[in-house]
Amino acid sequence: MRQLLHAIAGALARLSPREQRLVGLFAFLLGCAGVYVFVIEPVTSGRSRAEHRIAALDRDVLEMQRLAIRIRNLEESVSAGSADDDTAGSDFSLFSFIDKATSASVSRDAIASMNPARRAAREGYEESTVELRLTSVSLAEVVGLLREIESATEPVYVKRVELKRRYDDNTRFDALILTGSVSRT
Repeated sequence: MRQLLHAIAGALARLSPREQRLVGLFAFLLGCAGVYVFVIEPVTSGRSRAEHRIAALDRDVLEMQRLAIRIRNLEESVSAGSADDDTAGSDFSLFSFIDKATSASVSRDAIASMNPARRAAREGYEESTVELRLTSVSLAEVVGLLREIESATEPVYVKRVELKRRYDDNTRFDALILTGSVSRT
């Protein structure tokens, strides 16, 4: 390393003062460019990425808080068992609700199957599910159906949505939508 520095110093000594100043200026500019590329730019881009990530996480937190409030309200309405709540009574049928919502947004020939099921959930509660299979539906129809389910006044939730693009028509899908509702037994 000493020999390399000695060789560089010897080469610089052989240059004229004007050439020495020019080489020094180029070395200074190279050092400035290196500091910018390897120090300043990564710090500023990392800070920018962190600010964008913080903003995205703030939006996610707000959405989670909104959903937590909705979940709390739904759990309270199920546990209250009040007479004015349709889902707490025995007259609410998830199957008929999903049938009405499907009829409002999807054509009848697109419905491949609609399978209801019940199972015991927590102590004193029962979960009703309906598995809905749709064939050759547009994305707008699926979104309309999900909007109908989501805007329900009853505590109905979507457990799973699977979309499979049709090989014969890229604008159509085969869909599986699993919905659920919890009620007192």
